[in-house]
Amino acid sequence: MNKFKINFRMTVTALLPLLFLPIMCFHYVPKVLHEVLGILWLLLVLIHVGQNRQWFASLKRGRWTMLRIIGTAVDMLLLVVLLVMVGAGSGISNHLFKDIMPMDIQRSILIHQLHVSLPYALLILMGLHWGLHFKGWRERWHLPWPDSKCVKAVLALLVTAGGIYGSILDRVGDRLLMKHIFATPATGEPAIVYVCLLLAIWGMYLILGALLIKIFRLR
Repeated sequence: MNKFKINFRMTVTALLPLLFLPIMCFHYVPKVLHEVLGILWLLLVLIHVGQNRQWFASLKRGRWTMLRIIGTAVDMLLLVVLLVMVGAGSGISNHLFKDIMPMDIQRSILIHQLHVSLPYALLILMGLHWGLHFKGWRERWHLPWPDSKCVKAVLALLVTAGGIYGSILDRVGDRLLMKHIFATPATGEPAIVYVCLLLAIWGMYLILGALLIKIFRLR
């Protein structure tokens, strides 16, 4: 029973970023599928939060180091941004919630911009979140990892370069500033290329999260 519970937790954790990728690719999937995937992803998030509910109780205990403050801020922001993004998406729904949402909400430019912009903030926060917990997840899943510092550095540089390139190509900075963007050079690429760019952006912030662990533990 305990083994099954651990496996289920790992499955939920792995599915969260994997399912988020096709949700981000809303340019390439039917709108109704985008909404269905969004609801399924929200259910996974709720399960994940329920599985880690002891984290909320632990906030009252222990010493608040700088690393803990950063980790808590990332997790809190992640939860808030997620809820606002899902709420905004429900408000401008074209299918699942169209008949129950007031017209003023459906036509709100602000709500539309929140739903379009916040996924990129969420992608960044998810990368930081994974990076801050990467060592624990890697050990739990027994993931292969190079021992050579040189190989690690080269991989980190390649992913970071891809993340920077993807951020420029998809105008992530402008999206975070909630500028009205219909399309970017990235969205003009084939779906598989767009997914790779998103993975690179996510990976870049995962590396940053992992670096924060090393920096503050050396102090």
